[in-house]
Amino acid sequence: MFKGLFLAAMVALVPLHAGAADAVASVTILEGDASIYRGVGRLRAAEGVRLTSGDIVETGESTFAQIEFADQSVLQLGAGTRVLMNSTTSRQKSERFVYIMNGWLKLTGVKREGGAPAFDLRAPLVEVAANPGVVVVRTMPSEVTLFSERGDMRIGERQSPTTTVAVALKSGDSYQRKAGARGAVSSGVPTAFLNDMPKFFRDSLPSRADRHRDKDVRPDAAPDFAYADVEVWLKAEPALRRPLMARWRVKAKEPAFRSALIANLSAHPEWDPILFPEKYLPKEPPAASAGAASAVLVSPAR
Repeated sequence: MFKGLFLAAMVALVPLHAGAADAVASVTILEGDASIYRGVGRLRAAEGVRLTSGDIVETGESTFAQIEFADQSVLQLGAGTRVLMNSTTSRQKSERFVYIMNGWLKLTGVKREGGAPAFDLRAPLVEVAANPGVVVVRTMPSEVTLFSERGDMRIGERQSPTTTVAVALKSGDSYQRKAGARGAVSSGVPTAFLNDMPKFFRDSLPSRADRHRDKDVRPDAAPDFAYADVEVWLKAEPALRRPLMARWRVKAKEPAFRSALIANLSAHPEWDPILFPEKYLPKEPPAASAGAASAVLVSPAR
């Protein structure tokens, strides 16, 4: 019991403001509205706001955002896009990646010459290792299209959360895949993809990192979020769900959020011990019968 209360308290104390030491990137251009899910709260994004590991960024339906990393790589987001920023280090390995759940994304890499490690790109159906090229991605729940705008690259076709098949792309190639099928590579960019691409993706926008480098922009608080706002993340692959469960476990105390968790429990069974902790309490040993107790207390006659 005390352990559970301690963990809940620690999650509640996660700061809603990212300092320079904690930041992995900064929002440098924002046209429209965007939200940041941090800890158990939701914030309003703004130009100059620093992003920290674990942040989920969600853009509005008519929004463009540019995010710049310490290694000078640039991430651009189109409208209606959700991404998660991850940067973790353990004794076994270090992971730095941007996970796009849905929407439009353009990632411009840089040639690495020491300094801050770069971020990989991951999506439900594909992943791209950090490289100095430029890649544009549009991903939907069961389909992905990827265009190598600049540079040759090898991408990973995700057959499962732990299994990938390498696919080679040359500069100017496109890759398309639907869930449950193998992807296909073609030369050039698909017409429909090009027509739907956010207009900001067609130009090379200048870096604005220096403009915000010495500013301490604190994001404003946004209304609390409901289950439906984060449902797509709660039902994501296990490697994403588990850290979010640890972060959002206090939300299980909210009646509406709890009801939705129970109704969708088959999609995220790891919530069962949080929702029904009584099922996981140690079982009491069976009580000794009266006869057995008497046999222990009464000494045999000699």
